[in-house]
Amino acid sequence: MTSIISLIGPPGSGKGTYGALLASRLFNASFISVGDVLREQAVTNEQLSRIMKSGELVDDGIVNDAVIQSLNSRSDKNVIVLDGYPRNKTQIQFLQTWPKELQMSAALQIHVPGALCTQKILGRRKCLKCNKSFNVNGIDVGPYQMPPLLPEEGSCDVECNPEKDWEKREDDTEEIIKKRFDVYTSETKPVLRYWRDEKKLIRFVPYKGIADFDKLLKLVQQRLSRS
Repeated sequence: MTSIISLIGPPGSGKGTYGALLASRLFNASFISVGDVLREQAVTNEQLSRIMKSGELVDDGIVNDAVIQSLNSRSDKNVIVLDGYPRNKTQIQFLQTWPKELQMSAALQIHVPGALCTQKILGRRKCLKCNKSFNVNGIDVGPYQMPPLLPEEGSCDVECNPEKDWEKREDDTEEIIKKRFDVYTSETKPVLRYWRDEKKLIRFVPYKGIADFDKLLKLVQQRLSRS
């Protein structure tokens, strides 16, 4: 039976980065970003594209259908790391109607203060040539020491030029970021209470960014071994 891990955290907390790393280190695992799935659909759906660019939440029914389709397409995996679902009480209600094989084994909370998340979001870049993601902003605030996420020398098969080939997501603006945080506070934080009540919540504080990843991996592996 597939173990499904739900990722929770404010925008810019690194859920996508940690989710992809977990999927690469866990046996026969896959990573699903609900945001990426919806952005793919938005290419041919003008209304969905407008909603996502505005920073508003997409209709829960649309999100629910997209998640079920993505999970079913990876039913051969031992572990699925899911970023972006459930995000509110309505989605939890959807989740409770799903078959047993699609129920979440655990929820992983990535806890990073909002101001630091904003700084990281504004530094996000994606290379149009190699399709890799980077971050030009580093964090050095109290116990939080997160260096910029830049390509290592010789790690890329193509010659990428940051000035020409790197781009920001068009919705990574301070105005949209604030709106996302407002939505997270009002809609998503109550979800944490649900997972705590279910005794399925794992809380992780990445003080050193991805340098703390091995600690996160150990927490998840311990949880899965009890599932």
